[in-house]
Amino acid sequence: MKEPEFGVVVPLEAQKLTHTCPGCGGRLLHMAEKDGRDWYRCEHVKLYGSRMPACPACGAGLPVRSRKSEDLVCGDCGETQRACPSCEAGWLVERRGRYGAFLGCVRFPDCDGKAKQMKSA
Repeated sequence: MKEPEFGVVVPLEAQKLTHTCPGCGGRLLHMAEKDGRDWYRCEHVKLYGSRMPACPACGAGLPVRSRKSEDLVCGDCGETQRACPSCEAGWLVERRGRYGAFLGCVRFPDCDGKAKQMKSA
């Protein structure tokens, strides 16, 4: 039996904002908040629930692994983010804990990757 073609057309703007979920391989869909903050959620949110914040520099794009370096690069603004040492999709942001400041993955609690913060001179 041949599967029917539904002719679903995805707008070009939506294609640019769709990425692969690091947890299940589904699509990360762009979500825009009324306050202007954007984020991405997995299309299988009820089964997996993966969420990713948007790029901290531009607030809209999603940083992805660069082929040229170890860092992640935003497709919209080109800003680089330090890659998480524990997962492929996350980047490190400054966090505060019981023992002071450290760098932790934006995918926490799905990823518990962290790194020591470099001391500035």
